[in-house]
Amino acid sequence: MRKVRIESHSHDLIVGFVAGIEWVNDSAVTIVDLDDRGRTPFVVLEDRDGSGKAETLNLTRNGLEGKE
Repeated sequence: MRKVRIESHSHDLIVGFVAGIEWVNDSAVTIVDLDDRGRTPFVVLEDRDGSGKAETLNLTRNGLEGKE
């Protein structure tokens, strides 16, 4: 199990991403935190099938990208 934080410059992208997770969720991924009010909106997911350390990704109009 791991936690994945997904950040974006766009509130709309984060909200749409969360709606998509809720729509297709098969319980392997759970939303554990969401903040779309700040300057950098984010969602934190708990990935039950994932192994390894926590990760932060950037959500852009082109999809998810690794964050440096």
